[in-house]
Order: sequence, then structure tokens, then C-alpha cells
Amino acid sequence: MANLERPVHNRRYPKKLKLRAVHDYRNHRLPTKEILLKYDIRGLSQLRNWVILYNNGKEPVRKRVRKMGRKVSYDEKIEIVKWVLKHNHDYKQAAQKFDITYSRAYAWTQKYEQANDWTALKDRRGKTRGRQPADREKQLLKEIRDLKAKLREREVQIAFSKKLIEISNREVKRPNDIKRFKK
Repeated sequence: MANLERPVHNRRYPKKLKLRAVHDYRNHRLPTKEILLKYDIRGLSQLRNWVILYNNGKEPVRKRVRKMGRKVSYDEKIEIVKWVLKHNHDYKQAAQKFDITYSRAYAWTQKYEQANDWTALKDRRGKTRGRQPADREKQLLKEIRDLKAKLREREVQIAFSKKLIEISNREVKRPNDIKRFKK
């Protein structure tokens, strides 16, 4: 019964143990079941994955999860973009110098070059919602959309309440006898 229970978390194996198990497997010193028992490896597929990695010239080590990039302020973004423009669009050097990724340096530079304005580098996520349209026509169109949405919501509520009353009255025998909701 104990063999049927699943472990709460994954096992971690030291690098030396993995290498010894792979060498035993490749040199056929021991059958696979004995290797699994000797090194307390949970399954054959785990051992085979290590062997595949080893055969491809990679050491059988655990994959590391990439950390999120560091936070970069607006002023720092401006400094990075200025440096990139000054150094002939050398994104790789900028990434190393400022401890950011190549893609971030590239994206910020492209944003600035397209808009030709430093405000393009500001982080506007979550801040565009509630902004008022610039001209009167767009403002009226927005108002119409909002009113249509409210009207649709009201229609749905009315339809729902009618359906609820219909369902509650299905058990009533006489048409004038209406069942009351309990509060």
C-alpha cells in the first residue's frame, strides 16, 4: 500500500549521483532495476532522461527557472536609450552594461525612435481605462457605448427575473395563484 502513495513533492538528485547512475547504465555494469534501487531513483524514465542529456554532451543537471528582470525606472530607461543611440545601436553591450535583456534595450529604443518622444517609455499599463477622449465627437461616441452597455445589462436583468418567476410558478395549479418567494 505504501508504494501506491504519491509523494508530496519532486525528488532532487545531486549531480554526482546522476553521473554515477548514468555511467553504470552506459557501461552496463548493472541492470536498470538494480541501478534504480542502488541510487534510489524513482523511475526509469528519469534515468533515461539523464542518459539522453549526457549523450548529447550536456550534464544531467536540473533546469533553472529564469528569474524576472529587474525593475527599471523611467529615468533609467531614458539613460539606457541615450546610451544605445550614442553607441550606434549596440543593444548587446547595453544589456551587459545596464544588467537588462537585449530585447528590453531594443524595445525601448524602438519605442523612442517611433514616437520621437521620451514619454513613450513610460509604463502606462492599467492607466488607460477611464481616460476621457480628446474631442467632443469621440466623447459622445464613448457615452453612447456606455449607455448601450447599461441598457443591455438592464435587459438581461429583466429577462433573468422573468425567467425566475416563470420557473417558480411552474408548480402552481391555478393561474391566479402565484407562489411567493421566501425572503
